[in-house]
Amino acid sequence: MKYRTKLYISLVGVALASIILGLVIFSTEAEKLVFKMMRSRAVSIAATVASQLDPATVKQSIQRVSEKDPAYQSVLDNLRKALDANRREDLYIADLSILYPDPENPNALLFNVETDPDPALPGAVYSDTDKDLILKNKDKYFSDPSFVTDQYGVWLSGFAPIRDANGNYVATLSVDINAADIHMQLEELIKFAIWGLLSSLLLAIGIAYFLSKKVTIALHHLCDVVEDIEEGKLETRSTLESNDEFGELSNRINAMSRGLQERERLKMSFARYVSTHIMEKIIQSEAPLKLEGERRKVTLLFSDIRQFTLLAEKLPPEEVVHLLNQYFEQMIEVIFSHSGTLDKFIGDGVMAEFGAPLDDEFQEEHAIRAAIAMQKALMLLSKKCEAEGKPRSQMGIGVHT
Repeated sequence: MKYRTKLYISLVGVALASIILGLVIFSTEAEKLVFKMMRSRAVSIAATVASQLDPATVKQSIQRVSEKDPAYQSVLDNLRKALDANRREDLYIADLSILYPDPENPNALLFNVETDPDPALPGAVYSDTDKDLILKNKDKYFSDPSFVTDQYGVWLSGFAPIRDANGNYVATLSVDINAADIHMQLEELIKFAIWGLLSSLLLAIGIAYFLSKKVTIALHHLCDVVEDIEEGKLETRSTLESNDEFGELSNRINAMSRGLQERERLKMSFARYVSTHIMEKIIQSEAPLKLEGERRKVTLLFSDIRQFTLLAEKLPPEEVVHLLNQYFEQMIEVIFSHSGTLDKFIGDGVMAEFGAPLDDEFQEEHAIRAAIAMQKALMLLSKKCEAEGKPRSQMGIGVHT
């Protein structure tokens, strides 16, 4: 898989994970906020309605347990008025009821009065799942710890104690709020959030594509430069200019190519004086070259063309230069092939060294063999000159260790 693809997938993955995490956090926090707001309203309404009821009348309706009892009707009328007064478009109160513990069974909860169109009879057993919670907190202001979902919808109930003049507990007022509309609005809000986050994801995908392309363009450029340098095009330079790691790498590559180019230039200059074999050994050697004088055993070879002055007087200057070029080319090739090093040209003469710059335990043999090979090469060159109507050349060679 290409780096660009990996980078693109990584950026999109991070964006997607961030968006999913943001959506989860948003939906969770939004539901918590809505629940907290509705819980506060439910408890507030329950407390307000409870404070408006006559505890004595409520107590009478509990004791007489009859729908026809005047006390029951009075409490029911007050609850219906409170229900109508607290109904709003943004908050739908479905039911108000009064609950009280069974005097004969402390673990049972009974209905007293209910505003539901199909109300429970006075004294009927309350069997909802929050019964134990109501009994436990009967003398407190509280609400359900979460939304309650049943076959009738989504609900949230708030509770407040009804106390007599002495502060004694009489009953519990229950407020049932229909949270279905609120839940639907919350779901709509979450849907809008999802669409917004999906739009953000599309934008993130576009940005990720742009960034991955921008990064890989720089990377491809640097790869092309390195490939050219690898192929020997040492004059190649990176044109990437940026104030980041890619810019720094570009500068390093350019510095490397300049160094390699200088090394190659020195190598080519050095190749004029030593054989390729010796040059490669020097380059590959880990020991540093010493730029100072050194005593060592070497074998020197001197050669020159006999009676070159007379020869030069007989030939035009162009042919003299051509002859010298052919002669030196042949002699240098022979010297290099016998592990020798060219020291200098002295007019028509050649000075070569054996055993320098690298030690050679067979330097004397190499020098003698080189001298013999030089004579043979000159004989071949002279035959060629005679065939062209030019005079023969002779050479003198001296070897000393």
